[in-house]
Amino acid sequence: MTIPREYLTEQSIKHLLAGYNCAQTTLLICQNLLNMYHPEVLRSATGFGGGIGNLSDVCGAVSGGVMAISQKFGRVGFSETETERKEQTYQLTAEYLKAFGSAKGSIYCRDLLGVDISNPEIRKAYWTSENRRKCAQGPVAAGLEILFEIFQREGVLPKDKEEE
Repeated sequence: MTIPREYLTEQSIKHLLAGYNCAQTTLLICQNLLNMYHPEVLRSATGFGGGIGNLSDVCGAVSGGVMAISQKFGRVGFSETETERKEQTYQLTAEYLKAFGSAKGSIYCRDLLGVDISNPEIRKAYWTSENRRKCAQGPVAAGLEILFEIFQREGVLPKDKEEE
């Protein structure tokens, strides 16, 4: 079972138009899918927006996805079990980045948007509602599809989410 791309796009548009950045949008949707919402974790995604600090570098959808993978699978200690969790997190993160890059042709914001938003004037002019929608429909929704497939394969989706 998969979540329809239309649903992921609709959620992405909703959150981006509300004012969240791509990293926060991706993370928030994953938190909701996995029933693991935590406002402090969502807050920590803020600086990853705009290609990390508005530098037009690694796409926020990529960063937010890595945060979601880490929130679900990451380690908090140094036991053998926690070390295994760390390795699993690295493997899933690498898988996500490779799949995203393959699907979208790049993991960099400036490539995906076709514009370098590190310049404040360009950034302000760029982020219209129309361009937020394009970002939601493109990199954010594509990243979410990949993440959903990973979460489903790993068996971590709550049963109600698998049936949507």
